[in-house]
Amino acid sequence: MPAKGFVCRRCGACCRGEGSVFLYPEDIVAIAAHLALPRQETVDRYADFVILEIPEEGGSWLYLPYLVLRKDEAHTCLFLRERLCAIHDAKPAQCRETPFVAEFFDDDAWRADLLRACPALREADPASLPAAVGLATADRDHRYRDLLREHAYDLERILSVTLPAPRLIAAAELS
Repeated sequence: MPAKGFVCRRCGACCRGEGSVFLYPEDIVAIAAHLALPRQETVDRYADFVILEIPEEGGSWLYLPYLVLRKDEAHTCLFLRERLCAIHDAKPAQCRETPFVAEFFDDDAWRADLLRACPALREADPASLPAAVGLATADRDHRYRDLLREHAYDLERILSVTLPAPRLIAAAELS
């Protein structure tokens, strides 16, 4: 969802830092095909398995399995090469939409940090920046949750891979 006046400067700032890139099954398939690797090897090399703990109304919790793109010790994406994405043609949906992902709209502190870090956002006309997350992100999340329900939340079965024990992440940790 590019904004009028927003032109990526290819500085790599969005590929560094504490945030997580959540991978959808179609992201894993695309990355594996692009790298000419089996899905299992792609997951083993480039993804971490997490369970996202999300509070719901009424005091209950929702636990969603995700793969997240692995980063190095300096919190840099493993695919960042000389400020460019080494898998640009197969980059995950979240990366394609960055910086205009849900956190940009929903988390004031995250948005302020991103506005400081991203020279393209600083140069863009603030009035031209989107005010809310687009339908593509909400629709993709809805399809992912439907796919999980259809397969009893078994991400291994969906991807035909074996996953290690997951790490639990509370939604509050992402803020």
